[in-house]
Amino acid sequence: MTSVVLTGFMGSGKSTVGPILAARLGRPFVDLDQLVEAEAGMPVSAIFAREGEEGFRRRESACLDRALSGEQQVLAVGGGAPMREENWSRLRQGNVVVALLASEQTLAGRMDGAGERPLLEAGVGAAIGRLLPARLPRYREADLLVATDARPPEAVAAAVADRLPLDGLSRIPVRVAGHPHEITVGARLLHLAAPALERAGVRGTVAIASDSRLASTHAPALAEALESGGFRTALHALPAGEAAKTIEALSDFYRFLASVGVDRLGAIVALGGGTVGDAAGFAASTWLRGLPLLQLPTTLLAMVDASIGGKNGINLEAGKNLIGTVHQPCAVLVDVQYLTTVPERDYRASWAEVVKSAIIADTELLADLEAGVEPALARDGAFLRRVIASTCAIKARVVEADPLERGVRAILNYGHTVGHALEAALGYGAVPHGEAVAWGMQAAADLSRRTGRCAPELAARQERLLRAFGLLSDRPACDRARLLEAMRHDKKAQEGEVRWVLLAGPGRAEYGCRVPQRDVEATLDAVFS
Repeated sequence: MTSVVLTGFMGSGKSTVGPILAARLGRPFVDLDQLVEAEAGMPVSAIFAREGEEGFRRRESACLDRALSGEQQVLAVGGGAPMREENWSRLRQGNVVVALLASEQTLAGRMDGAGERPLLEAGVGAAIGRLLPARLPRYREADLLVATDARPPEAVAAAVADRLPLDGLSRIPVRVAGHPHEITVGARLLHLAAPALERAGVRGTVAIASDSRLASTHAPALAEALESGGFRTALHALPAGEAAKTIEALSDFYRFLASVGVDRLGAIVALGGGTVGDAAGFAASTWLRGLPLLQLPTTLLAMVDASIGGKNGINLEAGKNLIGTVHQPCAVLVDVQYLTTVPERDYRASWAEVVKSAIIADTELLADLEAGVEPALARDGAFLRRVIASTCAIKARVVEADPLERGVRAILNYGHTVGHALEAALGYGAVPHGEAVAWGMQAAADLSRRTGRCAPELAARQERLLRAFGLLSDRPACDRARLLEAMRHDKKAQEGEVRWVLLAGPGRAEYGCRVPQRDVEATLDAVFS
């Protein structure tokens, strides 16, 4: 169950702000210390005296687990509770964690005369000097950071309420060696951006890369959220679509970064679809030999695919994404509210990537999609959060196993060999990427069936689901010869031979497959004729 958790040092205002915030949100307020006292039948000071701090912490952890198993609430936890890893993990399971921060001077003033606190026996100044430096890094890992200096409790509560995500959060860790980060899925996540950049060590100018449409509709709110978090921002509008992924557009972006003074303390935020993420990611990986990159995808396709894994690319006439790097983001914020503004055709096309992930890796997700086409097309928020989180988790696990795409990560290219060839043959932008991938999946499934790797029933199951999302409706006019020529330039080809990703069963795929040319030609004729 989703709760709002308030943490912070002694004197930060948790117990004062908490009831006010709870009243604003229409939720009960729970003070963890009071729960511990009620269970123990004695005050915290007595627990410390009889059982020591370790005894208190054991009781605190037990009460925390029970508290978070109940209804939605505003929960204030003691300043030391988040320091235990098991507590921190429990606090972040779907909940929104808010750290209330204050200067040492403010904290000391508020705690003056609070000698009944066990950890203040040596004096307020000594306690702050000893405990705050150790705890502050953990507080800064919270979803939201809210300063309370010189602000009345009502103003602090209002600031928290205005910044809260609308519902709970799904967090998917991406444990890439040297670049661990997290994907957060939820709604109304703009105010999570500034803390994410702060955790990445960003202190300079933040360049927001968006496209020409989103620069006027979505970017201003993001800039305002970042600036309220203490960052200077500068907005660059990339060309719309694949035009963003050209050498010329990249050169313009570099000139912009130089003109606004983005230095090694700065960062780049990608706000847009997959082409924005690709272009911004490439720029972030190369400007000053690498800057932190924050991904805020605004399309379903980007949310479940392009924003995850660090791959980026620039197109050439010879092929798509032929120039590229792998540059992991510092965080990915997947805000499903953006999907309400995506045009219907693009929205439906994006479901190809979700179906792809399910059919190659997750039979439960596949069944969920088959049963959930109606809420998916209605853009139901709860359904979207669940399915997107599941799809992101699939890609995250594959990326962890193969961050540089030297092996198993190739399974994510299912449907993309023919899909990319179709885009190249027709001209980039002539057909939405998701629609091209859907046709590529149709070809890959046919080839899987034709070569005996999967049953005809599985290929038919995939086709039914893609058609339920409105895909595979208009067959592209592209003959076999043009597709074969485009496939020769596929970046996954080895020694001039295309290696295929093919279905091996529900939720299973094989990569690096060699297929006789006659079967490839027969499949292309069957699918595109």
